[in-house]
Amino acid sequence: MECKFIKHGIALSYDQIVKPCCEWKIDDQWRSQNQIHQIKLESWHQSPQVLSHANQLENNSWPAPCLKCEKFEQQGRGDSMRYNGNKSYADYIDDDITLEIRPGSVCNFACQTCWPAASSRVAQFHHRAGLIDIKSVDSRQFDDFDFLKPIAHRIRNVVLLGGEPFYDKACKKFLSWSQSNLNSDLMMFTNGSLIDFDFLRSYPGKITVIFSLDAVGLPAEYIRFGTVWDEVLSNYRKVRMLKHVETRVNITCSVYNYSYLEELIKFLCQDWPDVVTFGRPNNSHFLESAIPVEFRGKIIDSLTRAVEVVKQTDIEDGQRANAINAINSHIENLQTCAWTESDYDTLCDFVTQMDQVKNISVKDYCTEFSDLLK
Repeated sequence: MECKFIKHGIALSYDQIVKPCCEWKIDDQWRSQNQIHQIKLESWHQSPQVLSHANQLENNSWPAPCLKCEKFEQQGRGDSMRYNGNKSYADYIDDDITLEIRPGSVCNFACQTCWPAASSRVAQFHHRAGLIDIKSVDSRQFDDFDFLKPIAHRIRNVVLLGGEPFYDKACKKFLSWSQSNLNSDLMMFTNGSLIDFDFLRSYPGKITVIFSLDAVGLPAEYIRFGTVWDEVLSNYRKVRMLKHVETRVNITCSVYNYSYLEELIKFLCQDWPDVVTFGRPNNSHFLESAIPVEFRGKIIDSLTRAVEVVKQTDIEDGQRANAINAINSHIENLQTCAWTESDYDTLCDFVTQMDQVKNISVKDYCTEFSDLLK
């Protein structure tokens, strides 16, 4: 098996640990040996630890950190991180690098399935709910990006994460630095609330903007708390009109939006973006096991209709297959996985706690989702 990331990927996250990609699962040994201040980025891919995992993949054996890709590919999905990388970076040779960087975590949204280290606003709400001590959140920002200069000439692609890239000051500082120091294609994830159109028009390389959309209308405003749907929709449509910008959508599939995926898919099928990807949170209480069996039939029917919509829409074959396989994987899980009472209880408690500190009620936004809660 080939993986472009393990040979060419450098992912710098909020804890400033270096990994081949954002899905790479680290253990204590990896954390202790791959701090950004400990290594030389220019020779990191030749380190014994990275090479040993690369050799495993070449011998068709999955390394332990690649668990998420292994699961996706076992489900027949074509949108695993490995598949995406092999497709996007197929022409990479020698010392080419794709850089994924999270300069900071300041965000104006508090999405329900996000986690404290990735969003300052999520961290604040979790702290108010007593779920964490905000002082324990390991989320450091990068104040200077000159440490990338030794590999700047090798960086062909950049993936920018936040926080919100158009809101976080460290992210905006990186965007400014990149215009002066890089000649790379740039991909960025955004919640769609704030778009710097001047930057999009002036950046010299190719730009890909990925909107994180989990639902439309009121459910979107609850699931990605902070959303004003009409504003996000307007920005999405404006970016879609920029011919030099590739527009993508990433959907985080969870218990929050299984009932609303059909409506979102219908919306996207009106003018399918260049690429749509489907992710899922890591917490089990956000997944199918948390849904009581008596509520699953209605959700399965809705997801089945969503599959039929995709089948009947004029979409590129690979995109059609990826969307169908992703939705079908949730249908299969809903049909086969056992209900876990502890996951359900954790979900109900979490919704109650988040609604309280956010001063909202799920019943006002997501009737179908609220019906399955205690």
